[in-house]
Amino acid sequence: MKKRSPIHAYKRLLADDHDWDYAYLIALEKKKLQRMHDCIKQECHLENNAIVVRDISICIRLIDIFMENDAAYNTWLHKSYSGEMKFRKLENGKYEMYDPDRKTIADFPVYVNVRNERRFFRATPIKDAQQQGNRDLIIHDTIRLRIQKALHLYHLIREYNLLTWWD
Repeated sequence: MKKRSPIHAYKRLLADDHDWDYAYLIALEKKKLQRMHDCIKQECHLENNAIVVRDISICIRLIDIFMENDAAYNTWLHKSYSGEMKFRKLENGKYEMYDPDRKTIADFPVYVNVRNERRFFRATPIKDAQQQGNRDLIIHDTIRLRIQKALHLYHLIREYNLLTWWD
């Protein structure tokens, strides 16, 4: 049986090419990491094979987190914003969501350590929102913090391991 060209794996992804979109670059990275994960897991030619496979799978999950495509985020989004959304225009030209019948947004289903928020935001938006008693802002800022942490950890793993994964 003839081996398929790697181009076939990227065909659907390359058909929707956007040179201005960072999400396209991340999608390419994720696809390549998935292919590398499968190759390294099957061929077992590295001495630290289990660690490399683990690190690559962590990177793939981190990409899903900071691209807001993981199960926890999708569950929270569905619980919080399913149904019809109504907006109204404010005096400054911006829009805000307005629905008097809308239920409050759901708590985020996973724990996020917010004690070190200053390291990622250079401020304390979650602590400030807690002092104001603004529950919605606390939840949204916690999700933003989770995304920043996932992005930071993804780049940290790549920085430390990218050149040594194939040794």
